[in-house]
This record gives sequence, C-alpha cells and structure tokens, in this order.
Amino acid sequence: MTKTILGTIATLALLSASAMSAERNSSLDRMMYTINPAVTVSGPVYRDQSDAATKNAYGTELVRLILKEANKQASQYREAGDMKAYYAVLTMALTVPMQEGLYIQYRGVDGDVCNSAANSGELVKKGSETNYNIFNQYFKTETPFFPNCEDLKTNKLTQIIRGGDGSDLSIMQVSIRWHFDDFLAQKKYESVEQTLQYGISHLMKGFNPVYRNVTDYECLMNGKKGGLFGKKKKAQKELSYTDLIRGVWAGQYNSGSITKTCRFADSSSPYKGHDKGFERNLNKILAFNGVLSVDMVGDFKLDSDVAAAFKEVVGNVQNGTNNNTALNAVLSK
Repeated sequence: MTKTILGTIATLALLSASAMSAERNSSLDRMMYTINPAVTVSGPVYRDQSDAATKNAYGTELVRLILKEANKQASQYREAGDMKAYYAVLTMALTVPMQEGLYIQYRGVDGDVCNSAANSGELVKKGSETNYNIFNQYFKTETPFFPNCEDLKTNKLTQIIRGGDGSDLSIMQVSIRWHFDDFLAQKKYESVEQTLQYGISHLMKGFNPVYRNVTDYECLMNGKKGGLFGKKKKAQKELSYTDLIRGVWAGQYNSGSITKTCRFADSSSPYKGHDKGFERNLNKILAFNGVLSVDMVGDFKLDSDVAAAFKEVVGNVQNGTNNNTALNAVLSK
C-alpha cells in the first residue's frame, strides 16, 4: 500500500513538472512588449508554458468577459427587441479579438525573451517619429510601463501583445497613433476589461450607423427568392448579419472609415487578404462546438456553461433564433 501511494505521488510529481516545463511558444516572442514587473495589470494572463486545464480556464474566463462587455454595449438592441442585431454584436465581439490579438492580452512567460528593440521604442521609431514621441510620452514615464530590457531583474515576465511595427497594442490591437487621448491617457491597456470595453465601443461606432442605414450598403443585402402558394414573387433582399460583421470590421475597424464597409466584397481590393483572414476567423467562431482553435496559440476547451452560451449566440445569428438560457446564466454571474 505504501509503495503504491509513494509511486502515485512520484508519478503525479513528474506529471506536474512536465506540465510546468512545457516549451515556450517562441513564435509569440516577436509579438510582445515586456511589462514592468512593478506595474499591476488586471485580467486573465495566458501562459503557453502551462497545462491544458490552465489554458482552458484562461480561454473560458476571457470569453466570459467578452460576452459580458458585448452584452452591455448591445443592450440597446436587446431592449428594443432586435435580437438579430444583438446577437450579431456578440458574435462580432467574439471574432475581433481572435483576428486582432490571438485571444491574448497578457502573456506570462519564463525566460530571457524581452525584445530590446521593442521595449526601447526603436521598433516603433522606425515606422514613425510621431508614434515614437507618443510611445515615450505614455510608456517611458518615471515608472515606465515598458522598461528597457537591461533594467529587468527577473526572467519571470508579463508581456502584452503588439502589432508588427509596435504601433498597435493589446488584444484589440488599438493604434497608439489614433487613440492616445483616451486609451493611453487613461491607461486602459492595463486592464483586459477596459481594453475590451474600448475596442468593442470602437466597433459599435461603425456598427450603429451602418445598421441604421443598411440599405445604403448593397454588399450587405442578399437576394432571397420568395413565393406564396406556388406563385412567383420578385426576389427580395435581406440583410446578411454575417456580412454586416465583416463590413464593420473591414470599414470602421481596419480601414478607419465606414465608407470602406463594402471593401470585403471587392475582389480587386488590395486588402482582400485581410478580409479573407477575418472571414476565416468569423467562420471558426460560427462553427464553434466546444473547442476554440486560435492560430499560433492552439485550442481552448471552454467550460460547459460558457461553451453553451457561446453556442447559443452563434446559433442564433445563423438561424435567426433567440435561444438564451445558457447566455443569461453566464451574464447573471
């Protein structure tokens, strides 16, 4: 009996050590700023050097936060009984953080992975002197949010995801060039919840006016053949809510103007690769069946309650239904 117990303990210890020594996802190293250990950030922290259960718990908590924030910002549609628009907003909110930030705001990592060119500001300086000045003003203060790598005294680091040239920041890839007066000035990047609030709010600045004037956007209207008792009826056009999501991202979020809403439908657009990438991520969200697969990051198996809410949301968008028992349960907690 004693040997069996000791053997079990030894096995569990080995499994635990193996889980904690998982290889670092080095592909993410080039996509991060390293945060000053003296600064406290708020929200779930992704660790690629962890076991599946920890990763799944991270994904579950992040999706819960997204659903709650999207619900707040889509409340006008829910209160008006426009549930199709409501679920479109929630689906859009689930998709954009995957497209923009790989479902990562903060990454916890062990190792010498601080990128000197990024943290010093040299990376962003190569792209724009204006961005470099903004970077220094907000991130190189007396207690710098991004310290120089040589000033770090630990290899147990927390990082925040960034764009390739360093000018876009966070899970929502907010541009420091155009959003410094609020997002940076109020330090909303220090909180996952505040970052989601800011990013989804920016999406809504496109969603609301486009939706109110949807007939002005031919690309969002699908022709539907109709008939009554065998009689031919002229094809009617109906709004495609998935195309609405694509249009809001292409115009308001990626282009910076709702005049570019129909960009995604232009086969000659120089940004068609961007729009196809977004469509692929949207389709992954719509096909959710309990496991969320994120490029470069891997799979998150969501807890049953959050997974059920997720399925309700995307099912409602695709089927025009209003199933919300699981969603309301998640939102009420």
